[in-house]
Amino acid sequence: MTVTNYQDRMRELGLALPIDPDAASRWRAAPRLDTLHDKVGGFLGNRKANAALLLRNIGERMAKDLELGDVVAVDKFVYSRPAADEIISDLSERCDFVVTAIAD
Repeated sequence: MTVTNYQDRMRELGLALPIDPDAASRWRAAPRLDTLHDKVGGFLGNRKANAALLLRNIGERMAKDLELGDVVAVDKFVYSRPAADEIISDLSERCDFVVTAIAD
């Protein structure tokens, strides 16, 4: 299903699109990395009950198995809102990739 068809179908069903058009227009995906060896991984939590635990475990496993150069763990301020621009900017400057998760 194409994005346009998906959006049309969501409207037909009377459902709200789960996409923030402002956020989507401000950011773009980074190019795919060839390797994670010696890369800095960012782990962005949402302050939900188990997000920090999940991301810590993923970060530790990736650091060990993929020999990451470093791990940077941060939480956004409000779980239901996008991360603040300062957090995104900091992660983009310090990290080669970012993993985020929602965990209740």
